[in-house]
Amino acid sequence: MRIDAARESDTAVLRLEGRLDREAAEHLSHALETLLQEGVRRVAADLTQVTYVSSAATRVLARWQEELAVLRGEVRLAPPPPDTVREMLVGAGWDARFEGAGGAHGTAALRQSTWYSRSGAITRGHYQMAAAAPESTMTCRLHGRPGSLAHEAIASGTCSTVAFPGNTLAVGLGAIGRSEDECRPRFGELVAVAGCVAYFPTDGARMADFLVDAGTGAPSGVLASGLTCEGGFSRMVRFNAQADADGVPVSELAGVSLEAVGGDAAALVIAGETAGLAGARIRRSPADGPVRFDVSGLRDWVSYAPERTWPAATAIIVGVVARRPQPPLAEHLRPLGDSGTLFGHLHAVVFSYRPLPQRTVELADLVKGFFEQHELRDVLHLVWDDRGEGGVSESALLRGVGWVAPITGLA
Repeated sequence: MRIDAARESDTAVLRLEGRLDREAAEHLSHALETLLQEGVRRVAADLTQVTYVSSAATRVLARWQEELAVLRGEVRLAPPPPDTVREMLVGAGWDARFEGAGGAHGTAALRQSTWYSRSGAITRGHYQMAAAAPESTMTCRLHGRPGSLAHEAIASGTCSTVAFPGNTLAVGLGAIGRSEDECRPRFGELVAVAGCVAYFPTDGARMADFLVDAGTGAPSGVLASGLTCEGGFSRMVRFNAQADADGVPVSELAGVSLEAVGGDAAALVIAGETAGLAGARIRRSPADGPVRFDVSGLRDWVSYAPERTWPAATAIIVGVVARRPQPPLAEHLRPLGDSGTLFGHLHAVVFSYRPLPQRTVELADLVKGFFEQHELRDVLHLVWDDRGEGGVSESALLRGVGWVAPITGLA
């Protein structure tokens, strides 16, 4: 079996030649998955040179038709296959409704959406804006003293037990649990959003853990240090990388988000397909002692890759960003990019790759769907590596959607 792919923008033509048996069906499935990761949402399959079609092949075509239909895309047979192949398709269980146009055409518009470009700025992304709940804002609460982590262990009795209902987001060092004594040995990178909370335990665990609100009450945890924000989102931002860019930097997304809400501080959630993530993860609980950031102790305390990780994955990024933040918020934020004015505290929950819907989606449905249906790979604190050519630079996404709200109160 020979498979040739030609693509233009979000459309691809697959020309198949030979026998489309079970082995060839696997190759076809891999080819379609690669195209989806590259942003293709419409596929035309040319079967005019195919001599045989098995049931395995029809299942692959049907499965990817369903995947793309969710994304407002399609798989169609164009031009129509020869009669002999058409008979094989029907005999092997091909559903005739998939022939021709297949799924829905076009991309569903965001509510009240407009195309937006940053005037006077170099940009690597295209952006589309929409109103979510225009009057919604966030109130942010600060927990702990992050500036003291390098000097002293987290003292007993200084942590916050926090509930994480659907209208709350959180980032910081913490653990899932109901009491400080229970959680202290496990404090790690933690993130909560839309009634879901995930963290990476530091008690020797090799996998991240998570808890999803199943309708019996909001999950809870203990924060040793970090931020929680409560309220609603006022703007939705959809984005994708320009053709000549390898991804949209997180710092650019942070800047666009601030401009979208017209404020100096904002809470945000971004669901995106990754080009690569620059992130770190604490390896020991800061309750054990002061975190050592010097060269000799860094490896014992922090897990950090020398290059961007998790390409071709899907991530949910949660946090707070600000321009020229003032104390006490400034203590909880770190530089984003090289502007010198943009700061943030962002954590990423990394999942196995899944294309994001192109239609308007509800944040809670999207987030809970990822936790319930896809493999949780990692929880990271995103960093900006400013070592020039010797550094990792920053995280970047290929495409995605974000929810943003101005922060109007600080506690």
